[in-house]
Amino acid sequence: MQQSKPKFFYGWVVVLGCLCIQAAAVGIISNTLSVFIVPCCEDLGVARGTFTLYNSFAMLGGLFMSPLWGEFFKNHRFKPFMLIGCCIIGACMFGYSRATSVYHFYAIATVKGIFSGMLTGVPIARILSNWFIEKRGTAMGIALAGSGLAGSIMTPIVSATVEASGWRSGFVQLAVVFLIITVPVIFFLIRETPQEMGLNPLGWEKQATQKHETAPVASISGMTRAQALKSKTYWCYVLGLFLSSACGMGVQNNIIGHLTDNGFDASYAASVFSITMLVLVPGKILVGRMYDTVGMKLTTSVLALTLSGSAVFLCFATRSPLPMIFAVVFGFANAIQTMQMPYITGRIFGDREYTRVYGVCQPFVSMGSAIGVPLSAAVYDMFGSYVPGFLAIAVGGVLIMMLMLGAFTFSPRELEKCDAINDKIDAAKTATPAN
Repeated sequence: MQQSKPKFFYGWVVVLGCLCIQAAAVGIISNTLSVFIVPCCEDLGVARGTFTLYNSFAMLGGLFMSPLWGEFFKNHRFKPFMLIGCCIIGACMFGYSRATSVYHFYAIATVKGIFSGMLTGVPIARILSNWFIEKRGTAMGIALAGSGLAGSIMTPIVSATVEASGWRSGFVQLAVVFLIITVPVIFFLIRETPQEMGLNPLGWEKQATQKHETAPVASISGMTRAQALKSKTYWCYVLGLFLSSACGMGVQNNIIGHLTDNGFDASYAASVFSITMLVLVPGKILVGRMYDTVGMKLTTSVLALTLSGSAVFLCFATRSPLPMIFAVVFGFANAIQTMQMPYITGRIFGDREYTRVYGVCQPFVSMGSAIGVPLSAAVYDMFGSYVPGFLAIAVGGVLIMMLMLGAFTFSPRELEKCDAINDKIDAAKTATPAN
């Protein structure tokens, strides 16, 4: 008997759960950290470039662990380890509040980076891919929009807390809010696959019809990790991811510092940053919709060129209301950091070894963040201005577009070649009798 189609697809509840997790893990934990740069540097007596290196230690921890998490989750469920990751990350945020040296920040950030892969990255991307064949871009856009939503809400709140009670209270506030959101959501909303609820992925009927099948089957099309590492597609793609992260974070984490250096008060600068996070919410949803409708090439080109233009615009946004205009433009462009990898990876490498391939792509995102933030801060320390760094980021936006278009060009040919090889290997295994 054919399974009746439910009136409401539970996958959208999973999207809501992923949105909340992304809001907490990125929007609350990461997107508010620019508020702490100036007060922490003044209290600890260190330069901005030296202090922001703690973010690099977090990214480096994630960099080394990402391939291992990709391998680990190939054979393990997500939810139990997502809960463990929540507890560790929350403890690290409390740890920041007790730090008395920049080296304490470095050590805590390293631990946080190592275990962040339990919560975000592979788990979120794979869970959403399990639930959605159709409308995958839209689903990911909604889920990943959580980072901008939380960032826009929490930045002025945390800024006010820091001004009133100090930066230590600010970190405690972030830790408490993070745990209150993530733990219940993982327990009650997240389901790893539609099969857990007797459902099928959205769009499986069309896929089954196209394959002349009566039931959905897991696609084995795609490159293995070894094949991906040898492909031109991979190297163009991961270099594009690296620059996307470096350029996006290089602008994002220095907006408040740049504006206050140019005469704007801290509350106005925080409000500009908050607007970028607020625009990021519909921006990611729009980008996801664009991926589903106009395709990867045009969407990626628009994002990269908009990022490039926003960096140039920020250099000249020295009078109100120009910073607010910048906030709108950059808020949309900044979706490039989080939207590319979850959507594009499966499209250009296939699903054969999705988690393993994802795991060897993620380190380049971490490296970009690890380098982009302190490098732009170091430019400030050297020149007394962020402008040279922002102009370099503008050039980086053009390079991102060229690299990603290169990956899209190489992918079909290399994917077809790998599928042919893998099909022969699978056929040989099937034909070989068991001992």
